[in-house]
Amino acid sequence: MQPYSDITSVAFGVLCIASALPFVGVPFPSRAWSTYYADKNRWMSQLSGGRLTPKQAGYAGASLRVAVGSCCIYQPTRVAALLVNGAVVVRGTMVAYRDKRPMRPQWTMLSAIGLCLLLEKL
Repeated sequence: MQPYSDITSVAFGVLCIASALPFVGVPFPSRAWSTYYADKNRWMSQLSGGRLTPKQAGYAGASLRVAVGSCCIYQPTRVAALLVNGAVVVRGTMVAYRDKRPMRPQWTMLSAIGLCLLLEKL
């Protein structure tokens, strides 16, 4: 099972890193993604109580994605990164539900994290 775990976690890590781009306004893979993340950055700015601007919130989100992605690619830090990311996403899911935000991205991320953790433990 280890090869499947490695392939899945590396793919997840690469996707995490690539998904940092729309956080900072790069329309990748489509303009719709950058629009979604621009709205998410404004929302995260509001959640910070104004301590972060939308741009700063975007860079914080992008930094977290790059860090998690890098740690998922590097096997010794993989489980810790998945658990930390899982905690962040669970909290974000609860807040998104409360604020009636789109839930599909939340469930997708939680499912991907769960799959990577499951394969890592098998």
